[in-house]
Amino acid sequence: MECDIDFDINSKIEIQVDNDDRYYKSNIQDLGEDYIGISLPVNNGKYLLLRKGDRIRCIYFREKKIYGFYTVVLDRKSDKILMIQIKKPDQIKLTQRRDFVRVPLINDVLCVLIPDSRDLKHLSCQINFFNANSLNISGGGMKLSVDMKYKNEIRLGSTLMVTIPIKDDNVTVKGKIVRIDKNTQNKLLICGITFLDLEEDSREKIIKLVFDIMRKQIKKGEVEE
Repeated sequence: MECDIDFDINSKIEIQVDNDDRYYKSNIQDLGEDYIGISLPVNNGKYLLLRKGDRIRCIYFREKKIYGFYTVVLDRKSDKILMIQIKKPDQIKLTQRRDFVRVPLINDVLCVLIPDSRDLKHLSCQINFFNANSLNISGGGMKLSVDMKYKNEIRLGSTLMVTIPIKDDNVTVKGKIVRIDKNTQNKLLICGITFLDLEEDSREKIIKLVFDIMRKQIKKGEVEE
């Protein structure tokens, strides 16, 4: 659903960039005819240092609704605070909040790496099915821990098929690796996955799983957004 909306000073906005599955919190500080000025985005004390030309995804909160759009960074301004100017979007879509609620999910999952053109030139470098562990999940993606032995095959931008057990059923999803961190102590790769081409039936199964976990976890304060 596409829609036109107004932007308001002091409204909440969250920012995400490629190769990072985290959302950085910010708010609107200034408005121009063609731009939106936002405060420096932050996640758990870590600031997102955006540069002119960076393409970003934004989640905008207004009147108890959530909207999503893509845009680019126009400039950085420094007055009393450092402010990022982003281009006003040409298109903005009403988004479901449930897509961004992330809950813990510790489970064994089955993965297969879908080879790209580089892999096809070096078939000996392909990996087939392998096991991983899920760490969390939302309606839009998940986080996996993968054995470090796959570090040469798994790359940013790689595409995976992941089979997730859900009670007496399984759901298989396609995802793109947008973030990789190395846990050298445990010899693990921690991979952030964004779901691609998710069928509605699979999405509903995942959302139901998220809600079931939320009901169990919310009293403990373990639900993330």
